[in-house]
Amino acid sequence: MFRQARPSPAPWPGARGGPGVEGMNEYDCIVVGGGISGLVAASRLGRAGRSVLLLEATARLGGCVHSWRPTRDFWLELAAHTAYNSYGPLLEALADRGRLAELKRREKLGYRFVAPDGRLQSPIGRLNLFEAAWSLPFGLGRPKAGHTVAEWFGGLLGKRNYRRLLAPAFAAVLSQPADSFPAEWLFRRKPRMREVPRKFTFEGGLQGLLEALTQGAPFHVGFEAQVRGVQRSAGGFSLDTGEGPLTCRQLVLAVPVDTAAALLAEAYPEVARILQSFPMASSEALGVVLPRTACALPPVAGLIGVDDDFWSVVTRDPVPHANWRGFTFHFRPGRLNREEKLARAAAVLGVDPAHFLHVTESVNRLPAPGVKHPGRAGEVDALLAGQALSLVGNYLNGLSLGDCAERAARETDRLLNL
Repeated sequence: MFRQARPSPAPWPGARGGPGVEGMNEYDCIVVGGGISGLVAASRLGRAGRSVLLLEATARLGGCVHSWRPTRDFWLELAAHTAYNSYGPLLEALADRGRLAELKRREKLGYRFVAPDGRLQSPIGRLNLFEAAWSLPFGLGRPKAGHTVAEWFGGLLGKRNYRRLLAPAFAAVLSQPADSFPAEWLFRRKPRMREVPRKFTFEGGLQGLLEALTQGAPFHVGFEAQVRGVQRSAGGFSLDTGEGPLTCRQLVLAVPVDTAAALLAEAYPEVARILQSFPMASSEALGVVLPRTACALPPVAGLIGVDDDFWSVVTRDPVPHANWRGFTFHFRPGRLNREEKLARAAAVLGVDPAHFLHVTESVNRLPAPGVKHPGRAGEVDALLAGQALSLVGNYLNGLSLGDCAERAARETDRLLNL
């Protein structure tokens, strides 16, 4: 029914798809979306003995994880780039596949700001210590709930420090303006798995980690499967894929919020109405690879733009390669064309564009939540209480990979208890 293919044409470990889906159209659970949320959900449901089908609309796994592989031995992250040992549900799923030992440690490197005049500055160089010392005692005890990032962190370190240091840093992390982001969704403490590196990646990048979750997995995978509609039925749900209906008792939507709203418009109109209030943002990624000897920039984890055409630059330096260096520029949308992006990237790196041996572009789409969104997420959860439908993804409790995995674990536990 669906094309069964490797998630990537490159021969990285774990790049095989799951079992075939030919001839089957009834499952206990169907998971729509092959990003981290969908894979964690499918892994946990399958491990519990449910028959599970995961449907991915494209030919690759990953969603907001996109590891570009221009050569057989080099990869560069075009979207999410770091995972932490606090991402318990993701690590549990990887442990089930027996792949924890393959985690690759990321070296500890710092970040630098790119000032408007082109100078590189350390974070401490942009911090007013007197203002921070004055503000910190008054800001520490304030609750985050109900406050924006600008309000809470501006109160913590002072408004000037927020404008100079935190605003561009948070925007770099989120690849969008961060001032209106809900403060309660940032920096939540989570237990850590001490036996794995604090920061890690995988052979082939983070996408290789997600591909490893499908190897020998307790669920089926269908690629290039476009779900056109969702209908409720007496036994659960019926999904229209254009190639005959698929049915399931329970359904997990691990797709962007606007896609979820469109799919649920008829089956769950009140839920869809709330989801439609979640706006989206985009950034334009430019990935470049060049010889190590061509760039004199010291090794860094990333660069942060200050009133620039890009939000951030993420590097491959924390996982060094003997011959190449890689940089992903996350540009603000709609500002520069391809040649202008290449020129800006070359200027920041201090190289000639001719040094770029491999170049690629992609567009990343993310939710743009505001301070009211935690409340709206709570409304969605209240409407779905007791329902065989689960919504998971990066718009309900935070944007990080850990937040996605945490939500997927909590929701699949709920489904298993119905």
